[in-house]
Amino acid sequence: MGGYVLRELLAAHHDVVEYSRSAPRQGGVEFISGDIFEEGKLTKACRDCGAVIHMAAVPAPGRALPADLINVNVVGTIHALEAARAAGVPRFIFASSGAATGFSYQKHPLLPRYLPIDEEHPSEPHDDYGLSKLLAEGACKRYSDAFGMQTVCLRVNHNWYVDRPGAEMAVGTGWAGNLASVEDLWRRRYWKVLEDPDGEWPIPGPPPPLNLLWAVTDARDAAQAFRLAAEKDSIRHEVLLINSDDTCSFEETLVLLQRHFPDVPLKKKLQGHASLVSHARASQVLGYSPRYSWRKSDFRDWMEQVK
Repeated sequence: MGGYVLRELLAAHHDVVEYSRSAPRQGGVEFISGDIFEEGKLTKACRDCGAVIHMAAVPAPGRALPADLINVNVVGTIHALEAARAAGVPRFIFASSGAATGFSYQKHPLLPRYLPIDEEHPSEPHDDYGLSKLLAEGACKRYSDAFGMQTVCLRVNHNWYVDRPGAEMAVGTGWAGNLASVEDLWRRRYWKVLEDPDGEWPIPGPPPPLNLLWAVTDARDAAQAFRLAAEKDSIRHEVLLINSDDTCSFEETLVLLQRHFPDVPLKKKLQGHASLVSHARASQVLGYSPRYSWRKSDFRDWMEQVK
């Protein structure tokens, strides 16, 4: 995801410093090698910056022991917040996750109070990853309340890399682990979501689409949200849901609702493939507007060719 954010910021003519354990594949940025727990180095990297975008994390449950995951995702976020505060950075953008709501990695069935869900919906994570994101959001609010730092927490829902150039760069970083190619990513992840939504999913691994409420976000749109948040200077603290306008399902939304959530009240009509997760607050506060859909993408073109 970091590569998408870098490209979005550079396209908007921002000067970018990347602080990371590994060098970016994207050129045109200043790179500083370091770890989130190297406080002095991190603070130095934040100096003279107008905003910090914090994305370092253990990316899912099962990828570290619970205590280690909480340490990286929560204590690491506090390290980043403190570095930004010490360096006088006015704005802090935190890469949260839709998992903070609790639906993604639920241990027993979790029924939405209403649909589409929004930022007012209760957050009840059953897992250490979702909990870590919720706790880190609280840390961001604390820095806004205590120090006046502007903080924006973006709950990105189910990033998809469906443009071939971006997907090739993402897979090339080793992010995808045992996924050897773009086609491997597309077949084993996205195709499976669409063609085998009720099948078995490996642990650790992505949640089944039902748990995600079929939410999906084109990574290019997620990057747009990070840029908009970094540019916005009138926010004190916000937690915002980020996703596409549509679902990651061939079935229309009303069919999904009738099958899985027949008794859940609707706050608005959901026609066609309308998302069950609302980004209305992000649109209002940031001017966020999804520009892409997997339905018209390099991934979909490939899918049609190989069927």
